[in-house]
Amino acid sequence: MPQKKTSRSRTQQSNLSNFATKLIANGKAMEASAGAAANAGEQTGTTGGSDASLGGIMTAINNMKTEFSSRFDDISAAIEGVRKDIKDCSERVAQAEVRISATEDNVTELYGRMKRLEGKNKELEDKVLDLEARSRRSNVRLVGLPEGAEGSDICGFLEGWIPEVLELGSLRGKLAVERAHRLGPPRERGAPRTLIVNFLSYKDKEMVMKAARAKRQILFKNQQVRFYQDMAAEMHKKLKEFEGARRQLRSLGLRYGMIPPARLILTYKNHTHIFNKAEEAEEFIKKIRSENQQN
Repeated sequence: MPQKKTSRSRTQQSNLSNFATKLIANGKAMEASAGAAANAGEQTGTTGGSDASLGGIMTAINNMKTEFSSRFDDISAAIEGVRKDIKDCSERVAQAEVRISATEDNVTELYGRMKRLEGKNKELEDKVLDLEARSRRSNVRLVGLPEGAEGSDICGFLEGWIPEVLELGSLRGKLAVERAHRLGPPRERGAPRTLIVNFLSYKDKEMVMKAARAKRQILFKNQQVRFYQDMAAEMHKKLKEFEGARRQLRSLGLRYGMIPPARLILTYKNHTHIFNKAEEAEEFIKKIRSENQQN
């Protein structure tokens, strides 16, 4: 629609320009005719011309007036058409401004809704991550245990092998493994699949992890086996973000820990501080270093 309107306006402008050119040419021609008629009148007056010559001059002048009047009527009509087009454009611009204003209001409202939904979505993500972390609290990942070492009774094998290899002589009662499974489909080649072990007791899991950290090397038939806390990929990513802060705290000799879902807890000057973001922890460490330098 705007292109058609522009084309129409350009056509009208071109017509007006052509008409003006013709009008000027005709005016000059009429002016020349009028001049000739005047000269003829003067000659007639000088020689005592007849009334017929004067009547011819008046007729020519009247014809010129009629033609000028007709031309100016055409100009007025063209100008009126342009004026109507401008009025139509103004009305359309006004309507467009109303629609744009309404759209801006809608965008503002939608932006507010989006921000609220983002906040709710973040809360839900944190809750899901926390629930997943809690569901894995009693899980341990065994990496490097050869395929088939567990035999047909995987839980029975782990309940006997783990206390033996970790030398859990102070274990009261039997180490209870609720369930265990390997991740992914069987492999013909490559490293053995990771084994997920779920302990019936969270205390048993903590005892196993403490013993595994204390023991430098854990072997099964000359194959090294590593024990890791089981966690979601997102949780692992968040914990990696705290790695720099944890390294600095170790260098300062400060006690710290990680609590679900992925928060750093620090005890400093008999006060407990909990950080949800690594940046917050690093900023607090800077303050500690500044205090130490002043002292």
